Amino acid sequence: MAESRRTDPASPAVDRPRSSGPLAVLYTGGTFGMVPSAQGLIPNPHLREEVEGLMADARGADGGPLAWVYSATASAVDSAEMDDEALGRLADQLREIIARHDPRGVVVIHGSDTLAYSAAFAAFALADLPTPIVFTGAQRPLGAEGSDAVDNLSLAVAAADRDAPHGVHIAFGGSLLPAVRATKRSTQSLRAFAAPRSLAESPTGVDRLLAAALREAAGTPSPRTGLVKVSPGLSAAQLVAALEECPTGIVLECYGSGTAPAVSGGLLGPIRTATARGTVVLAVTQCEDGPVVLDRYAVGSALADAGAIGGGDMTSEAALGKLGALVRAGVVGDELGELLALNLIGERRG
Repeated sequence: MAESRRTDPASPAVDRPRSSGPLAVLYTGGTFGMVPSAQGLIPNPHLREEVEGLMADARGADGGPLAWVYSATASAVDSAEMDDEALGRLADQLREIIARHDPRGVVVIHGSDTLAYSAAFAAFALADLPTPIVFTGAQRPLGAEGSDAVDNLSLAVAAADRDAPHGVHIAFGGSLLPAVRATKRSTQSLRAFAAPRSLAESPTGVDRLLAAALREAAGTPSPRTGLVKVSPGLSAAQLVAALEECPTGIVLECYGSGTAPAVSGGLLGPIRTATARGTVVLAVTQCEDGPVVLDRYAVGSALADAGAIGGGDMTSEAALGKLGALVRAGVVGDELGELLALNLIGERRG
């Protein structure tokens, strides 16, 4: 997609009034719908009936019974098994549900381990759509003692039905969080997710050409991307292995404002070689607050000179989702770098 989009008008889709259609619920798997077995927790074969029982008491904005439809992915899986292809299939199924039912909103029941990654990818892959999508799950299974499943589902339903604006959100532990700023913070607390960085102001949105590209990407293979965390001793050989496994690109989770062992680890050569062949190296920070500023230190400037792109203050989840969704939509080269540097849907400052 070499044609420039930056002067193209914004897509009008997100300005459309909320649909009067039913609420849609999509179950993908995860702790929410698990039951005990001799081998540990396994998917509940009767989850649909359980959800129907919970939704029977749900009320719409007018106080009447809530109209809703239920869907499930082909199989319920542990969210730890999510990969690039699964992220693409999930986004495509959500697009199909929205096209078929024109719902007021969509609730996605998902395992918590990779929920933030799936929600962030969906936020970019479906950024052309006006329908609010709310991901939720549970730390403790439905029906278990002290379960948070019912409360989380109730929060998600209320948000998707009437409270949430367009875009993708996470409803968990009493909070509604923007997917492009959220990350999982606890394996035990019922407030499992947090968004330390608020949505960035003045997003550009997606224009008509990018909106069309996102729609046309449905059903196409998802690009292989990866995450490399910088740590003392990270070597050129380790980075080369990651870059070879992920030819589309990697998110490099750097120290501070964007530094890495460029000299002692010999990272500049592999980055320069990879970016010259079109592989993206998108630098984000390991810190909870503040952006990557590659020209603050000489080491960061060297990374930029080698072809690394500064990711501002994007979370690792958002950076991976944005990179994967844009490449899947056919965005490459200078245009890809330009869009990665923009604040499209509130995902980055700096």
